[in-house]
Amino acid sequence: MFGLFNKKYHNPELLKMIAETQDRWFVFLDKLEIRMYEMCTAAMPELREVFEQDTDPYKRAHGRMLMGLRGQVNQMRKKADQAKEENIFCFIDQATSQLPGFTSSAGREYHEKLITFRMDCINRYDAFEEKMTYYTSMLDNVAGEQDLEAFYQAQLTVFESIQNTFVCKQCGGNITIARIFFIATYVTCPFCQTQNTFIPSTGAQMVLHRARSLAEQRTAHLLKNYEESKPKSHHLYQQYLRCMFDEWNKIVPDMTAENEKFYLRLLQDHAHSINHY
Repeated sequence: MFGLFNKKYHNPELLKMIAETQDRWFVFLDKLEIRMYEMCTAAMPELREVFEQDTDPYKRAHGRMLMGLRGQVNQMRKKADQAKEENIFCFIDQATSQLPGFTSSAGREYHEKLITFRMDCINRYDAFEEKMTYYTSMLDNVAGEQDLEAFYQAQLTVFESIQNTFVCKQCGGNITIARIFFIATYVTCPFCQTQNTFIPSTGAQMVLHRARSLAEQRTAHLLKNYEESKPKSHHLYQQYLRCMFDEWNKIVPDMTAENEKFYLRLLQDHAHSINHY
């Protein structure tokens, strides 16, 4: 395929391949965007209806549907990433390896054409990613953004009103719950050392379920800074991600160890996705 690069000083075939590859890349992303638009706009009425009719306080039916839709959007991202790697970056790498040196006049001309081609393709991918972010946000907010901060503060107030009312099942001694818990937890009676099971309220349990979303609301301005950066800034993404996880850990400190593992995975995935930029 790349034997044509032996024509070192005049290579119209390479220019033709660059143009055709770029056209195919743009058409491919156009088709993905059309599919994304059609899927998301068609799903919104049903997603809103499921949310409104779901009597489960955790909105699990709505959550499952939302996760399914987000999964389909993510599959489109994976297809785009794979195509970018195989059809754009691999093409550039192979073409570059067979060109004259960059310092020669002929080499510099063709290297610059490949650089322009690369940036045009990356910019088109960035536009695709922006649309993907838009549609994902549209799905997330189809039921209207909830005031998770107010809900969280309300649960803290409720906990403060009951934290001194827990009684040991063995000796009847009063047990003060030192801090809010979001899952069933053993607490030890200070008088007889019996372990008692403290079961948090439904509202408190929902805090655990909504903690990440609340952390994302608190750091939305940092995510916006990253999304508006051109080109996309890994530093701004890392700043957002670190602050978001810090907030998440403040809300549910018992999950810090697991959250930090998740943080590292997301950071590595993002670094891998931009390692060709």
